[in-house]
Amino acid sequence: MSAFKEYLKGKSVVLVGPASTLLGQGMGPWIDGHDVVVRINHAWPLPKHLARDVGTRTDILYHNLNPKKQRLRKKDIIAMHQSGVQWVVSTHPAVRARYRRRQRLLRRLSGRYVRFRAVPLSVKKRLRPHVGSANGGLIAIVDLLRYPIARLYVTGFSFYTTPYLDYPNYKRSFIKNALNHHNQRRHKTYLARLLKREPRLAVDPFIERLLRQHMTRLRKRRRRKRGRKR
Repeated sequence: MSAFKEYLKGKSVVLVGPASTLLGQGMGPWIDGHDVVVRINHAWPLPKHLARDVGTRTDILYHNLNPKKQRLRKKDIIAMHQSGVQWVVSTHPAVRARYRRRQRLLRRLSGRYVRFRAVPLSVKKRLRPHVGSANGGLIAIVDLLRYPIARLYVTGFSFYTTPYLDYPNYKRSFIKNALNHHNQRRHKTYLARLLKREPRLAVDPFIERLLRQHMTRLRKRRRRKRGRKR
């Protein structure tokens, strides 16, 4: 059994996104109460002033390792370890040269500090026909559900319909870039269907409402199309 599989086996997992939908909700203690707290990309380090709403723990960090967006040096990896991060998971397999240098650093430090693994290429290939270029949040969801976890709760994602929370490494420009590279309608459709067939998966009320509205609009569009063809 792989170390990552053993780490997750039977655990309650919460995946916390960076959206401002969490602001003022006071979910921090509830988030920290899970067996495993997962965050994505630039959510580390956690701002202390957001602890009441987003919690204080990060056990697993799914990261795109994009060198243009956040510096990750040896001292940063050591600081992650000191703050409690157990695993860093690259959302990009080691097929692009710009990610290899960072992956080599993380693999070299794996075990001494945080553990490291990369999401298999098969996960991205599985998602591509359905969503095109998958964003980090969806990759993390699909990857985590490959393991024998007890349940996965997803919160703090808005499909870029709201700003980010005040994280030091998240910038407003990232939203525009994400919208240009990731088809959010296809992401919503995929997640809504995944929720129906995966009993271990649950989402917060904001995401649930967003997906319900999206699927209602999608069904209406399809009915109109069928009506025009008759």
